[in-house]
Amino acid sequence: MKLKPIFTACLFLCFMLTKGQQLYDDFEGSPNIDYGFINGVFDKSSANPDQSGINKSATSGKYTRNSSETYDVILLETTAVMNDLTDYLSGSKKMTLMVKTDVSVSVQITLENSILAQPSNHPTGRHSEYFATTTGSGNWELLTFEFKQQPDPGVSNNNVDQLVLLFDPGKKTGDVYYMDDLMGPEFENPCANNGIIDTIAEDFDCNRNVTFDFHNGTFNVIDNPNTDGDNMSNKCGQFIKWTTAKDGAFGGTLNTPFTTEDYVSAKIDLYDLNAPQKFLVSMQDENSNEVSIDSITTRTSDNWETYSLDFSNISPSKLVEKFVFLLNPSTETEDTIYFDNFILSKELISNSVHEKLENLISVYPNPLQNNNKIIFELKNDGIVNSIEIISLNGKLMEFLTVNKNKTIVDLSNYAKGSYIAQLTLNDNTVITTRIIK
Repeated sequence: MKLKPIFTACLFLCFMLTKGQQLYDDFEGSPNIDYGFINGVFDKSSANPDQSGINKSATSGKYTRNSSETYDVILLETTAVMNDLTDYLSGSKKMTLMVKTDVSVSVQITLENSILAQPSNHPTGRHSEYFATTTGSGNWELLTFEFKQQPDPGVSNNNVDQLVLLFDPGKKTGDVYYMDDLMGPEFENPCANNGIIDTIAEDFDCNRNVTFDFHNGTFNVIDNPNTDGDNMSNKCGQFIKWTTAKDGAFGGTLNTPFTTEDYVSAKIDLYDLNAPQKFLVSMQDENSNEVSIDSITTRTSDNWETYSLDFSNISPSKLVEKFVFLLNPSTETEDTIYFDNFILSKELISNSVHEKLENLISVYPNPLQNNNKIIFELKNDGIVNSIEIISLNGKLMEFLTVNKNKTIVDLSNYAKGSYIAQLTLNDNTVITTRIIK
């Protein structure tokens, strides 16, 4: 008579052991992993299209496969090396993922070593492969992944730090998949006991309060390439612009939207081996309408630099929900930049910049008057080398070499709106201010 409860307990224990032990992403808040390279289009905060089934979550991930890729990948990077994977090879522990799709396809998970596994050297660095199959019912279903093989047995069970997810590998399709609650191998999360700091929009370490929704280039979370400088963070973002996309844009959504009653400025760290380069930060509302833009020209090439952003001209009634970064817009060059510590502030960080501008030069009338002419008047000789006027989409409208104390610029042919005046001083310092026509 006592065998039944023991047998039931064993069944329960066996069931628990088959489940992945750590939540990677539930698409409700900050994930416990970093997303690296992605072939398709990934919306990480899509409304759950069906809460009547097994998945009651309000939001989920929505992935549209890239139809030009035979092996379309979603790369997930753990914040530490995964624990011993012996139980996943034996099948006593298994990874799971909730999926909703209208197609019956194979879904593959590959566990890899990020240093050994490179895009063109398969099977090197690929520790193990696991498979599941969707039913194509259009309903949410829980996929349980079965171990299949070890492409590179030389990778230790204790030396794996990334997971690659592939929908319908070996095919070229543009199918859509909703996903939720990815459970994978355990790892010691160094941020587990850190509280979220809302003012830090993104630091690529423990405070990741944005989602990167698009990128016209290669976007990765990588190890900080220069920890000897002023930024000693472990991780940072890297963006490499595609030569086929002129705007060099990438950006996403703030997990906690704000108004200027909450934050009036921000700062961002940039590390640029090819300085000087143009870097624009556009803040936008929910409909992707631009509400402010800051133009930065990067400086130095051997250290991280901190740049300030000014939101004081945004109406307090506007809710800022999105952001776009642009690297060397209107060019077709393969440019690279590293960025980190995108931090919001309740104080006007850039006040010192405005004070410096006021001490050096007067810009008037601003906004422009009927004659459409603006005057740049130096307060001391030879302090400004050049003035650039840049449109909000990054187009260079005017370049002026300054060789006298008063420079008058006729903006009659400019469309109404805001422009950036960028002044390069004789010590190569760059100061920007807005012009309104």
